[in-house]
Amino acid sequence: MSVITFFGRAYTGKAQLAQKAGAALGYNVLYDQDIIDAAAETYNLKKSSIERSIFKDPPIADRYTPAKAKCIAAVRSVLADKIQQSPVIVSGFLGKLIPSELGLHILVTAPQGFRNRRIQCETGKKTGIDTKKHLAFSDESFLRWSLYLRSSESRRPMDCDGVVNVTTGLSHLIELISSAALNKKEEITAQEFALSAKVSRLMAEKGHPVSVAARQDQLDLVVHKPVLMFSRYGKKLARLVRSVSGVDKVNTRTGRLFYQTDILPGSHYFNTPTPAPIKKQYEQLYATVTERRPAFMNRATSEPQRVSGHA
Repeated sequence: MSVITFFGRAYTGKAQLAQKAGAALGYNVLYDQDIIDAAAETYNLKKSSIERSIFKDPPIADRYTPAKAKCIAAVRSVLADKIQQSPVIVSGFLGKLIPSELGLHILVTAPQGFRNRRIQCETGKKTGIDTKKHLAFSDESFLRWSLYLRSSESRRPMDCDGVVNVTTGLSHLIELISSAALNKKEEITAQEFALSAKVSRLMAEKGHPVSVAARQDQLDLVVHKPVLMFSRYGKKLARLVRSVSGVDKVNTRTGRLFYQTDILPGSHYFNTPTPAPIKKQYEQLYATVTERRPAFMNRATSEPQRVSGHA
């Protein structure tokens, strides 16, 4: 298994679970800040710009430029490099930039009381911290990141292989995760993810709102804006990616402005006992970003427009 990701709202015990899993499986553990630091250094970006692109809405001036897309593309490239070097566990928001076809992706949940105790433990000694507001701000950041994934990545933020409740016991969870890591078959390789990351950087630099996926010799581009003469635009993008080695066939399809997807898919491998109130919290959280009230364990399929061509 190339990578395991733990994601979810703040103060649900993701970091502790990642540490235990990393020690048990022999994986290196990466946190959001590690990845941000590496992206800033490698691609000569300001850490504050990357952090703002992930955790906050960008300044008004940046909303009409590809600045956010460039920062996200840099982060994706760092993730691709790390995964190629050795098996890793990614804990935090950024692991959701890794395709569901690569690695094991786990949603970490916890009851509200557990989260309250965690935040009080971590911030209680700091003066001037309103823990309730801090927790609300953390949830807002998670929701904002979910909106980004839905709108700019053509990805359901809850796409996962398992849903775990940390209060069921870490030892039990490690056993489940280890078993799932052995049994899940990855549909793409780390090298294919690296190729998609390289093309994503190119698209961001050129100002094209496109998300990218690679499989074998085929590159899939998802266009996130309405365009006239879509076929011509797809061919333009195919010509653009010729500068990237390893690309042969290119498929271009329409994205979020052409069709709508559910935001809450199901999980494939396991669910630890998760009380209904926790599920309700997530349903309510994501109901704010979709017109339809989603079922917690449901996948929706759509038939987007496609344009095929060779690069």
